[in-house]
Amino acid sequence: MQRILLSTAFLVLTTGVALAGTIRVENSDSKTHTVELSCSGSKKSLEIRASTTTSYTFHSTAKSCDITGGTLEFPTKKLEDGQKWKIKNGVAKPN
Repeated sequence: MQRILLSTAFLVLTTGVALAGTIRVENSDSKTHTVELSCSGSKKSLEIRASTTTSYTFHSTAKSCDITGGTLEFPTKKLEDGQKWKIKNGVAKPN
């Protein structure tokens, strides 16, 4: 019985730790951009290279991160898992 309780407690505690979010970004600009994020209290920085399409993963205990700065304008204050963005002329739009 004690093993079952310990196993259940372990699973519950580790489930929240293993979360990550991924966004897909298409950068049509010939310029590299940065996005500053705050994910569950941790600061992250994404570098979005010029003229590329790629996926970025942010590891966090949540499925979203707050946008705190960078060289891009986003129509939202939060990036969430599964979003797709297109960057053109320094502005990000949902794709």
